[in-house]
Amino acid sequence: MIDPAMYIFINDGLGMTKGKIAAQAAHAGVEAYRITPPDSNILRLWYKGGHYKKLVMAARDSVHLLTIERYLNDRGFKTALIIDEGMTEIEAHQPTALGVEVLDKNDPHVEASFCAFALLREPKPRPAPEVQSKGRWLFRR
Repeated sequence: MIDPAMYIFINDGLGMTKGKIAAQAAHAGVEAYRITPPDSNILRLWYKGGHYKKLVMAARDSVHLLTIERYLNDRGFKTALIIDEGMTEIEAHQPTALGVEVLDKNDPHVEASFCAFALLREPKPRPAPEVQSKGRWLFRR
């Protein structure tokens, strides 16, 4: 069964805030849509049901993001690299995200090409330190 999905890679090494990551992912999603052939069956199926599956993947840093771009291009996938202008929170001309055309997630070539990549996830929060009360003072360990 065909499972249309858009892959978006985020450069996780830039220390971007959640809002900045969301903006860069949106830029990559728009460009990924633009490079998907408008009359393709995969795009029609992506629209069907209104789910518009997007998988947001992690790139460790700028070098890794550029390596992923080259790797995917060498395997025949269209990509769009997003370069930040440096107007807000990161230095100018940093590669922040990569959009990949809408693909069939179940296609063997797609599965083999994308299986080693990990979803972008926030680090698990560390447990709060224990707090002990001694009189009116609180001490943290």
